[in-house]
Amino acid sequence: YAHVDRAAGVVSRAAGEALDAAGVAHVITHAGSLFSIAFRDQPVRDYDDARAQEGWRYRAFFHAMLDAGVSLPPSVFEAWFLTAAHDDEALERILAALPRAAAAAAAATRPEA
Repeated sequence: YAHVDRAAGVVSRAAGEALDAAGVAHVITHAGSLFSIAFRDQPVRDYDDARAQEGWRYRAFFHAMLDAGVSLPPSVFEAWFLTAAHDDEALERILAALPRAAAAAAAATRPEA
């Protein structure tokens, strides 16, 4: 569990740093080794807060990560989790993909209503 907790901390911090560098508003919430990223500048306290985020940014973020060989939860409303199978090589792949994914999220445009 120590490895999983450390890995989740490394990935969530790197995701936050990449999103900060790209200028994307976000909040990262942790529950043990699980974490989630909300595309907003205020904590998510309830369903209305979750729905009010710029969730449309997640599509670009998700697909940029997928293009780099990293599979994320399919929805912005789902938590990320790592396992003992996430070795140093897997973590390096995730960390290398985050800046490009954050840039994609920053460049994403809100879909027409």
